[in-house]
Amino acid sequence: MANQLYHEETAGTFAHGHLVMITPDLGSAKHDPDAGYWYCDITHGDELSWSEKVRQLFGVANDFPVTRDWAVARYAEPSKAALERVRTYAIDRKLSFILDAAIRSEGAADRWIRVLAVPIVMNGRVIALHGLKRAL
Repeated sequence: MANQLYHEETAGTFAHGHLVMITPDLGSAKHDPDAGYWYCDITHGDELSWSEKVRQLFGVANDFPVTRDWAVARYAEPSKAALERVRTYAIDRKLSFILDAAIRSEGAADRWIRVLAVPIVMNGRVIALHGLKRAL
């Protein structure tokens, strides 16, 4: 269901965020040619790992050292506030979320992306988020 929402809903549907009670299976979704995989290690200072496709969405080279602070600064308001709100809520409650957000790409016009975030839970707490990002 979450994968279907991620791929099929019209742009802007999730501008305020949408919490998902069912954890999506990212196994096959990682190979979606239109989406890029990302990982955020919460236990190590929100360290980010981005696929080439996510880097393309944000307009940065593969060797550019992406930090969460840098990435969040690329989100335009009110998308930035929505991201922080839904992310905090989802982590606190161990939920997945989908968010449609406006971002500022390096050297390009603002664009809309869809973010799917899934928590990785160990010993009852969220240690990381991972998921997909795609252009809308």
